[in-house]
Amino acid sequence: MTTNYTINISRSGNTGILSFSHGSINVSTICWWDVNVKIDVGTYTGFATRMANKNDGFTGAKREGIWLGINVPFNNGTNTSNEFFIHKGTSPSWSDGCIVIFESSLIKVWSSISPKDTANVTINITDD
Repeated sequence: MTTNYTINISRSGNTGILSFSHGSINVSTICWWDVNVKIDVGTYTGFATRMANKNDGFTGAKREGIWLGINVPFNNGTNTSNEFFIHKGTSPSWSDGCIVIFESSLIKVWSSISPKDTANVTINITDD
């Protein structure tokens, strides 16, 4: 039986709060994104995985991330992308359209999700 996980992102202005809770792990942290490439409000099915093109993960491996899946709409449905992740970062400059959070928070979330590379994460994005 696969456990399902939920990540909630509540955006307001140019920042937001990412929330995740599973067992004894509770994360509530600031998040950022590129204001010119803004993922549309909605619910997405994500995967805890590693980013194929980033070699700066917590252990020196590929970067940890939560992939939002294929055909994710952005900029009010005018475009879609298969390359959006929740990954580590310290400001919108890390984004390229992705949602970024501090590495310590990302590792807590990513490490809690098992199995990896499975469509077992519901990501809810809302605007206040």
